[in-house]
Amino acid sequence: MSDMTIGKVAEAVGVGVETIRFYERRRLIEQPARPWGGGYRVYSDETVQRVQFIRRAQELGFSLREIAELLSLRTDHDTDAREVWQRATAKLQDVDRKIERLQHIRRGLMSLLDRCPGEGPLRCCSIIDALEHDTGPNDETAKRKEPDMQTVRLTIKGMHCNGCAEIVRNVLEQQPGVKGCSVSHENGEAKVAVDTSQISAERLAETVQDAGYSASLVTEAD
Repeated sequence: MSDMTIGKVAEAVGVGVETIRFYERRRLIEQPARPWGGGYRVYSDETVQRVQFIRRAQELGFSLREIAELLSLRTDHDTDAREVWQRATAKLQDVDRKIERLQHIRRGLMSLLDRCPGEGPLRCCSIIDALEHDTGPNDETAKRKEPDMQTVRLTIKGMHCNGCAEIVRNVLEQQPGVKGCSVSHENGEAKVAVDTSQISAERLAETVQDAGYSASLVTEAD
């Protein structure tokens, strides 16, 4: 395996040739001297092992600067193993912080998606509203209300045109706790983003019935 060309090194490690050259420019590995009289540069087994070390460290989340420090420790026989352990521990803590942040972002996005009916006029989109009014996942009020926000689906009979759908939509949007809704007379359905601590799904159905239409809740089983 010794005395490999740059192409063979790249193939053995599973990277591109440009990646090897990039590592050389960053002085993570040494570029071999070109043979006297011409020919290909050849790389030693040690260089291949070094590239493998770099790739594995990158997969674990270490930056190139941190990898350069680890490589320096790797070749220093006076280095105590505890120093490497401390660096790995710090990296693990950094990863945990990033995971926590990503989970926070995920919860915020799920909250916004739960509040949005997913169709209808843009004014019904609670996602746009939250972004414009800074009521996203970092807003404490939104956090407190998050468990009560639901998307309620209603099957509505008696709508014959878009005018009927508009009437139903207006009636629903006037109810307390309703953040937005979309109504389709073709599908005979309404989707309502609502804070159920302020009004129940059953009461929403009754409101539609009061407007002269037949309404029933769509359950998960439906």
